[in-house]
Amino acid sequence: MSFDAFILRKQYGKVKGLGDRLAVMKDQIEWDPFIPLVRRVFHDDKVTGGRPHTDEIVVVRSMLLQAWYGLSDPELEFQCHDRLSFRHFLGFPQAIPDFTTIWKIRDRLVAVGVGQMIWDEVQRQLDWKGYRVKKGVIQDASFIEADLGKNRCHREKKARREGEVIEYTKKQLQHIDKDGGFSVKQGQVHYGYKSHIKVDVGHHLIRDLGVTPANVHDGDIDLIKEGDQVAYRDKGYFGKHIHAPGVVDKTMKRAVRGRRLNGGEQKRNKAIGRVRAPGERPFSVIKRIFHGDRTMVKTLERVRVKEMFKCFAYDLYQLVTLNRKRLAVAM
Repeated sequence: MSFDAFILRKQYGKVKGLGDRLAVMKDQIEWDPFIPLVRRVFHDDKVTGGRPHTDEIVVVRSMLLQAWYGLSDPELEFQCHDRLSFRHFLGFPQAIPDFTTIWKIRDRLVAVGVGQMIWDEVQRQLDWKGYRVKKGVIQDASFIEADLGKNRCHREKKARREGEVIEYTKKQLQHIDKDGGFSVKQGQVHYGYKSHIKVDVGHHLIRDLGVTPANVHDGDIDLIKEGDQVAYRDKGYFGKHIHAPGVVDKTMKRAVRGRRLNGGEQKRNKAIGRVRAPGERPFSVIKRIFHGDRTMVKTLERVRVKEMFKCFAYDLYQLVTLNRKRLAVAM
């Protein structure tokens, strides 16, 4: 251990005494299984050589810190150097990756398909801990706002009216979001993407996710799989069938033109609503506590990997809550 690391660890003792939630979340899962997954994105080894790569665990934990605190890449680099709790969560590494390294590694996770492998490993560990789906699942969706670029939109509309074509430079194209979509809900216009999640009824953990442009209908995304027991969904999924065999469909019914809901259907909707209400909690935590209601990246694949880490971060957050509840009941 270097002298600098010794001083940092000694100073961290005061922070730990005051209560460090990150230290608690650090102990919720096993980190070693992520090492061979992240290693796939690097191109150095003992045979071919190459520049030493960033520690794999530091990569995963850095992106979790970014998800928990709603940080940009440059702000993440600064906070990792500035905050002792961040240093401890990363394991007091000798080298902290700069913001360009984080950006490039995230793109590699997308290109190699490692993001989905990381998510699958998280789900495997949840099952191993005993948090299997037993009472059913809740599927819901929420908007992820993106930067519209109003000036650009106005210029493009004006150009279309006048029959002109705007040509962008290569650098300008890198800052234009081509994958986002428009959607109108309750009179409000949204631009960006939509996060679709599946939540376990019993433990309120996120078990699956999907990301689409905002104009994709909620019901067009079916996350329900065989073994989910019961699927609770709101009226937005009315008329959309579940394809997974053996899963009971508990989708709320909606009145249509010329036909109102009868008393039995209204009671059924209320019963389903009570069960599926906790499905809104992950979105509330991610948007209000993690400040993750917006995205600043410009492609669907980049948004998808960032949303995956937000869901990963939420599951660790929820594991702490579940453990505290268990301790409270045992006392």
